[in-house]
Amino acid sequence: MHSNLNIAEFRNRLKNFTKTGHPKLKLSPFAIFSMFGDSSKTFYGLFDDVTFSLTSNFRFNPTYYILRGNYKTLNGKLEVKYELVPRHKYQLYWWIFIAVLGFVVFNSMLLSNHSESISELPLIVNMFLFFMITYAYLNITRKRKKLEKNFINIFEIIK
Repeated sequence: MHSNLNIAEFRNRLKNFTKTGHPKLKLSPFAIFSMFGDSSKTFYGLFDDVTFSLTSNFRFNPTYYILRGNYKTLNGKLEVKYELVPRHKYQLYWWIFIAVLGFVVFNSMLLSNHSESISELPLIVNMFLFFMITYAYLNITRKRKKLEKNFINIFEIIK
């Protein structure tokens, strides 16, 4: 992908829109210490002359993705290569596993009662779990897309 910016403007925007700090720290429980800092910048992360590693700079509602990439001038144009990766390698699988495990555990607890009359409680709990899992998935997907959209808009990336 290419950017409409030259390398100096790209670095300047990285400096202006990024609060410096390790992105994994922002996505950990230690992020509580960064609550009182500057949140006016869009990104939080590290960058140097050829690479960057950024995440969104939200205080209370972080995204769990890190935007990693590199940039260089190639034939007079700035070439930017990046990818959105989860904070941990197996994080996406963990989210799926927890949802399925929760569904199985709650259903087995509700059905182990052995009462003759099955109430509407399992239906209500299953509907709640379904909507909770759906909301979490859509919220995570929305944050991922928003992080990428902000990056593309600020750094004028052309696909």
